[in-house]
Parts: sequence; structure tokens; C-alpha cells
Amino acid sequence: MEKIFTPEELIIFNSNLLGRGAPTKKDDIGYNKPDYTICNNYYSVLSNVQLADLSTRLIKYCKTQLSADPEQMKNTANYYSALTANTYLDNSISIDLLRDNTLISFTYNATYINIIKSAKNRKYNPDTKKWYVANNEAITILQKLQRVGADCQHCIDYLQENLNLNPVESADLKQVEQKVNIIKVVEVKGKLEVCFNYDQSIVTAIKSLIERKYNPSTKCWTIPKTEVNNLINKLTGLPNIDITALTKYTTTTEQIPEIILPDYTYLTRTPFSHQLEAAKFLLTVKKGILADEMGGGKTLSSILAANTIPGKKLIIVPASLKLNWEKEIRFVSTEPIEVINGKGWINTEGWTIVNYDIISKHIDSILAGNFQVVIFDECHYIKAITNSGKAGSKRADIALQIAENTEYCFMLTGTPITNKTKDIFNSLKAINHPLSKNFFAFGKYYCNGQHNGYGWDFNGSSHQAELNEKLQPFMLRRLKVDLLDLPEKIRSFIPVSVNLKAYDKKLKEYMTERKNKNLTNKGEHLVYLNAMRHLLAKEKVTATIEQINNLVEQEQSVVIFTCYNFVVDEILKAFPADSVKLTGDCSQKQRQEAVEQFQAGNKKVFISNIIAGGVGITLTKAQTVIVNDFDWVPANHAQSEDRIHRIGQNEKCNIIYMYASKAQSDEIMAGLLEKKLNNISQIIDGNEQSFLNELLDLM
Repeated sequence: MEKIFTPEELIIFNSNLLGRGAPTKKDDIGYNKPDYTICNNYYSVLSNVQLADLSTRLIKYCKTQLSADPEQMKNTANYYSALTANTYLDNSISIDLLRDNTLISFTYNATYINIIKSAKNRKYNPDTKKWYVANNEAITILQKLQRVGADCQHCIDYLQENLNLNPVESADLKQVEQKVNIIKVVEVKGKLEVCFNYDQSIVTAIKSLIERKYNPSTKCWTIPKTEVNNLINKLTGLPNIDITALTKYTTTTEQIPEIILPDYTYLTRTPFSHQLEAAKFLLTVKKGILADEMGGGKTLSSILAANTIPGKKLIIVPASLKLNWEKEIRFVSTEPIEVINGKGWINTEGWTIVNYDIISKHIDSILAGNFQVVIFDECHYIKAITNSGKAGSKRADIALQIAENTEYCFMLTGTPITNKTKDIFNSLKAINHPLSKNFFAFGKYYCNGQHNGYGWDFNGSSHQAELNEKLQPFMLRRLKVDLLDLPEKIRSFIPVSVNLKAYDKKLKEYMTERKNKNLTNKGEHLVYLNAMRHLLAKEKVTATIEQINNLVEQEQSVVIFTCYNFVVDEILKAFPADSVKLTGDCSQKQRQEAVEQFQAGNKKVFISNIIAGGVGITLTKAQTVIVNDFDWVPANHAQSEDRIHRIGQNEKCNIIYMYASKAQSDEIMAGLLEKKLNNISQIIDGNEQSFLNELLDLM
């Protein structure tokens, strides 16, 4: 077994860093702010999940403030992480055994606090925000906390070994006969009225539910049937409570008929097994979120699902992805497809593709269109929400109207929660998730809602483990590392709609010269082809910027390659505070600073000339490369891809090539490049002349 640090050693390391004080702007001593906030709650007795978290946080300090081997610390983190299956940091408790009292430390939890308040001898320190319970009551309190889901067996074991209590002193050994509190349940208008003799533990359990209402006249609580299982879980194990009446309303998992997809063996590109699983999931839930990590093939998965449903399909996407959706749908379906641009609406019995920016112009046609399926790609586009729980943008409001009126609703996103937990609420509303019934309750419980004296702030996060558990039946999320059938590099060639007026003029001029045999050598051909390539690169940059913005919104880093400095400048203008560049004009010092800024995570966008930045640098902070325009040498593209796909990269990589739809030269180059990149010998043996010759033969 690899050498690891003991819990005692980790606690000493933690104490040393905490002893250096809270982080300040004046020094770099002690923990940083995020680590200090968490580690300040860690005392002398820690759970495995806390030890895993602590050792993970300590890794970064090994070479600076701690005299500790960073590799040994990594081994320690891996060791304790492997012991923490199905255990959440939010639930873990740490203690410190003092002379007369036991300090109990945990992340804020109203249920835990109410249980501690049941101790006869307890006190609260408002300065440290810590609770102290008399030693003779500590084990009993911890056992009660354990019954409501707290991870504290390690604390109980420690106290049982180290406390020398007389039998009469241990509250746990003092059995007091109490009358059983029988919960009564009456169904009223589809909801349940829950009545019982006052018991603080029952009240606490009910108050932890997202949707509940107290009736002071009957002294009963009203809850939806969907919360019964959750309430039973919270009450199970509490002494002297009879929950028999509640168990009659438990929801059991019904036997769901197996979803059988059509035979897709006729497709020229076989779908991955995980894509077929995702299609079955969407068909099973009818309204759900497919949140596989970017590169997992969500587009095809949702098309495979929608293709099995009779009736009209509506696809709502960012503008730069409309043509890619058309391309992917044609790969599967023979039904008619209409791509909506501007104000004109065209009815079709097949697939309709429209971008978010113009759905407000077509809302009447959409609602009257009798669509059976709606797919929202990059559904975080509708995340805007007000503090009252209403849609915070016209786009979000219209999207929710469409979802409400459609039987099947598939929400696609690689990042269901972009920055704040409340970002997911509109997506939950679109799929009729039970948690979306009451935004105030959702915000207060899952967004750490706080009243600041002027109003409510729902920009925080809390009870994430519980939220994740409640999302599972309605959301399928898998990381690329878990999708074993995916290749290490996932290449996508995305068609984009551009203004072809200048390009068509130059193409016509070129074809005339070619027809008249006025071009006597390859160099003369290249003059025209480079002019057309230059025009298309300029037109494609708008779609490239939209792709970049989508990634940055999801807190992801991205590398962009281009052959032209004006493309670099346009992207720099779009992301002035979050980008760095590398071109042939950059000095060696500037090159190094750009790479270091990006790798450190200080900048999210790295823009480079394909020649200047295609070799000799490491950009593994990103998992995505976007290529705005094509180089004549396929090997240059392979080299640029490997700036992120190299030693130090622990994730599978997404490589996105943008090409102009209906631009003959760009479409041919995209097809040739895709073929060559999938054949390593063609890349190694290919050169500018061979690539140019093939292009000329096909034009």
C-alpha cells in the first residue's frame, strides 16, 4: 500500500494552517478564503469524507507552507475518497472532546440544531458559531443526529472509547417510557393533511420539506403526496412515533415497459451504446433533462428519441447550431425539416428548427403548431429568474409556455447549474419537476436563501447532496470519463450560416478564370482560394464567438485556432477581460505569460494563430478546441489539437471545426480534413500540395 498521512497528522497540518489566521489581502499566509471557511469546521475527530476533503485541500499547500510530500498527500486523498461511497460532506460532523463538554461542528442544518437544542445542558457560541453539549449527553445527541442522516458514527465511537461515564450519567442508558405519538393522515383534494400531538422532531422533519403548509385552525400540516417518501425517511428511526398511516401513501416504482428503439443499424455512423441508453431515458420520463458532459453526444441521443415519436418536432437552439441540428437530423430521419430564419414561419409535418433569439416572433405559430416534442438545446439559455420565481427574461417566459403545451420536453445541457443553484429552476419547471412548484421554498432551502434587510438573496447554494438525489429520476448526467465507448478525441464539424455575397462573387470570378484556362500554375489557383478562405474566416467568427460564449458561461476554458490575426482581434474584442492571445507578433515573454495565465485559470479564452501556437505549448486547462478556419496542411490541425490532448490532460477532448454551409470550398475542405484526421497516415504523409490538389479535383 502507498504511504499515506494518518488522521492525526492531517489534523496537525490543519491546525498549523488555521493557526496562521484567517486569510487577508496583506499576506499569503494560512489557508485561502474558500479553504479557511471549510477547514475551520474541522476538529480532532473527522469522518472519512472530511479526511478526503481535507487532504485534497492540503495538496496545494505542500510545496509552500507545509513540510509535506505532495504525492503522499495525493495518495491520502485517494485513499479516503475510496472509503466515502454514498457519503456527503454536507452531512458530516466533526467533534472536539473538552473537559466538560463536547464541541459539535457541522454545516448549517436546522434539523441538527433542533436536535442539539433538545439537550438539557448545551450552549451556543455566537462568535465561533459552534455548539457545545455536556459530555454525559453527547452520545445521545449524536445518535439522534445519526437517525436523521448525519454522518457521525466516527464521533460516537470516539466518545465511547474516551468518555468514562458512570451508567447513571449516560443519558443514552436512561430509558424513559414515553407515549407513542400516532400520526394521522387524511387525503383532501389530492393532498395529505398530517395531524399529530406536538413533537418538535416531527415539526422539524415536515419543515424540511420543500412544499408544506400549516393550518393553525386544525393544527395540521398539508403536504403533497410526492413528499411522503421523503417525510418517512426523515421520521424513520425517531423514537415513539407511529408512521403507519403515512406508509399507505408511499409511492412505489411502477413496472415501466421496456422502451424498444427502432433498428438504427442502417445509419452510416453507429450510435454509441450510451446514446441509445439516453434516448430510452428521455422516452421513459417524457419530460426530462439530459445533462451528459459536453462531447457525450446529447444531440444525437435526443434525435433518436424524438424520431420514434409520431408527430411534429420543435428544436430550439442557439443560432450557430441550427445547421448542425439539421445535419444531424438528416443523418437519422427522412421527414421534412424546416430551419426558421427571421420573421417567416413555415409549417411542416416533420422537424422545425428555430433559434432562441426569434422564438418571441413566432410564439403564436408555435403554440398553434400542435408539436408533440420540443427539444431545448443548451437549455441554460432560459435560466433567467426573478426573486419571485417568475421567468426573468422574455425568452425564458416563452420557452416555459412552449414546454407546458408539449407532451414531450427534452432539456439538453452539459452544465445544468452554471453558476448558481437557482439557474436550474426554469429547467425543472419546464419538465414539471415537483421541486418547481414553489420557488421561494426552493430558493430558501437549496439556494441558502438569506434576507439581507431589503429582500431575499437566493444566489447561494445549500443541501446539494439532497438536491442531487431528488434530481436523479428526472435527469441523466454522465461524465465523459464514465462513457467508456467514447474516443479520446471527439471531433465535430459544425456547419454555420454566413453571408456568402462576397464569397460567391470571388468564387464566380475564380471559376470563370479556371474555365477560360487563364490559371497556369498552382500558385495562381491558390491566390483565389486563399482570398475565399479569408472571406469565410471573417464571416464565421460571429458563430465562433457564440460557441465561445456558451462555454465561458458554463465556466469552461477554451482554445481557438485561426490562420488570421483579424479573427484573433475580433475574439479579443468580444472577451476583453477573459482572453489571451498568441500570434507571430508576440515575444517569447508574451507567449509564456499567455500560456501561464491560461493554465492557471486566470483567463478562460486562449486565441492563437495555428502556426504560432500549434506546437511547443501545453494548454491542458481546456478540454475544448474550436477551429475557426482551415489551414492547408492537415498535420498543422493535428498538432493544434494536441495542445490540449497531451500529458496532463485527464479528460476526453472536444475538437470543433466550423465550416460555412453552402460555401463549396469550405464544405469540401471540411470533408477532406475529417477524412484525413481519422487516418493518421494521411496526416503524416499529406502536405499543402496534396491537400490543394484534392480540393482542386473536387471543385
